[in-house]
Amino acid sequence: MSEMRAFVTDLARTGGAIAREHFRHVAEKDIRTKGSRDFVSHVDHLVEDAIVRRIRSRFPEHRIMGEEGGSHRADNDDEHPVEDHQPLWIIDPVDGTTNFLHGIPLFAVSIAFCVDGEPVDAVVYDPVRDEAFIAEKGAGLWVNRDRVEVSSCRELSRAVLASALPFRFPQIIDDALAVLGAVQRRCDDHRRSGSAALDLAYVAAGRLDGYYEIGIHPWDVAAGELLVRCGGGIATDFRGKIDGLTARRSILCAATPELHAALTDQIQPLLHWLDVPPLATAP
Repeated sequence: MSEMRAFVTDLARTGGAIAREHFRHVAEKDIRTKGSRDFVSHVDHLVEDAIVRRIRSRFPEHRIMGEEGGSHRADNDDEHPVEDHQPLWIIDPVDGTTNFLHGIPLFAVSIAFCVDGEPVDAVVYDPVRDEAFIAEKGAGLWVNRDRVEVSSCRELSRAVLASALPFRFPQIIDDALAVLGAVQRRCDDHRRSGSAALDLAYVAAGRLDGYYEIGIHPWDVAAGELLVRCGGGIATDFRGKIDGLTARRSILCAATPELHAALTDQIQPLLHWLDVPPLATAP
């Protein structure tokens, strides 16, 4: 295992241990809203702070984009925004916070390390099942120590997919439901876990065949995108782009090019939402 891959894996396991310790032990007073139907607890901050401290101690010059902390500037940074050429960490300390707060064991720690705007090392760690989905660009994909890859599914009619509704953007929900219904009539079935990171990890490991969602943030999908690619799958936004990760607002992943093309045809009614506020404004 490369030194960086080992470090990212250890970071995720460190954060996961904190989340696991507090799982089903979060008091109502420790939960607050950060937006409509969007919740955060002190555990999200505990996990993110622990990860950020370790990164800072080893790489003080690196940028960090965290769900709860925004863009953490390096010690010698000025006020300029994150640029693609800068080494960047993208962290979701507890992806699936609503599940976590309701005692549902479907959440994960998600960490991606990016160089030149592209993830090169990533881990999605499920602390309940002790499963670390580990990806390194050019090296492959593992679940703990076992190599895994995407499924061979090429036909939409045989695909088991994951998706989610854009709960932060109620104006999009009707169109999203229409697309979900259209895909459901053509695929084998859908799953909705409540954790984008786990959905992507499951696509990468061949447990699901594809995943699509609009209204996401970069930290929801940065690690998962690399997992899918290292597992042999296709990961883009709704328009087929693989760049622009730090402004990502949609995700379309599939095990095979054929399935990706079929899903691309189905999500067309949602594309116009990417050109109007609030999705047209980067997170």
